[in-house]
Amino acid sequence: MITADCRQPFQGGSFFDHEGLPYCETHYHLKRGSLCAGCHKPITGRCITAMFKKFHPEHFVCAFCLKQLNKGTFKEQNDKPYCHNCFEKLFG
Repeated sequence: MITADCRQPFQGGSFFDHEGLPYCETHYHLKRGSLCAGCHKPITGRCITAMFKKFHPEHFVCAFCLKQLNKGTFKEQNDKPYCHNCFEKLFG
């Protein structure tokens, strides 16, 4: 059996079912919208939803200084998150 998206044989014979079709883990989470926008790996635990994207908490970081951000403590510019200090330095 092959996956619905990447057309590769299943590793170890296991697959993820989505709407009746078999998917590898990455494409399954892509279809469900549960890939981290920071690392592009599946999110199976806690996540932060910001800017219409999902992130592992440790991957939701300032685009300039890479400091970890919280959902309500960032500014957005050009679809990228920034901490308040970097935002003021760069765009203030």
